Amino acid sequence: MENKVVVITGGSSGIGRALCDCFIDAGYKVAIASRSEQMLEQVHADLKSEGHDIFTVKTDIRIENDCKNLVDKVIEKYGRIDVFINNAGITWYESDEDGINIEKHKEILDTNHFGTVQCTKYALPHLLKTKGSLVGVCSIAGEVGLPNRSAYCASKFAMNGFLGSLRVQYLNRGLHVLLTYVGYTSTNIRKIAKDDSKSNHFPPGYGETVKEKGMMTAEEAARHIFNGVKKRKRSVRPSAVGQLTVWLNKLFPKLNDKLAAKYYNNKKSSL
Repeated sequence: MENKVVVITGGSSGIGRALCDCFIDAGYKVAIASRSEQMLEQVHADLKSEGHDIFTVKTDIRIENDCKNLVDKVIEKYGRIDVFINNAGITWYESDEDGINIEKHKEILDTNHFGTVQCTKYALPHLLKTKGSLVGVCSIAGEVGLPNRSAYCASKFAMNGFLGSLRVQYLNRGLHVLLTYVGYTSTNIRKIAKDDSKSNHFPPGYGETVKEKGMMTAEEAARHIFNGVKKRKRSVRPSAVGQLTVWLNKLFPKLNDKLAAKYYNNKKSSL
């Protein structure tokens, strides 16, 4: 893997940061993107102190030219891209009182869906040359509708459809497309979402601490994603609860709707 190159958006924290370690350990050259230059510098310094060197590019994936610049700089630096991981994303919970928030829908779609579209547009020609892997860190919310998450679900359903379409389109050209349906994972994005939302429909312990009780760690999620790339899997669903939810939705959709509604509504008084 010595000459292979991976690009990770949202690589300065959470699952993206954990993916850095997975690919460094496997001998990849690693490039990460993030909106925060300060966080990129910190990750670079931390890894350099451990004897590793990575390439960082400040990138706002909502801006098309930033996405182009990211790919251009990686190609200028390394000459190739073997794995591109669309990991950057944001989440949010809607309150019943506020109803549908159009501004939030646009913000979340701009990041989670159009950010993926724009990065993929510029990375795709290089991935076709290397017969590489295009990865989307999606969510169970991209397969099953969840209450108070219409904006987030819409963005992840869109990502799911977009990357699934590309998989079929380039099936005979060697492109590997991996969709990873990550369940609840303990990262700082949860606390940010909870602080930003008026909703009280959260899973138990959601956003209370960096390591939330019962949730998968970023490191665990990253290992599943890395193995999915390594084995060129079509999809990865690390969470047993997530797998059950998807199968229930396929086999007993009405029951699954009721269980999801009950789960969130019953937590309203305790959070």
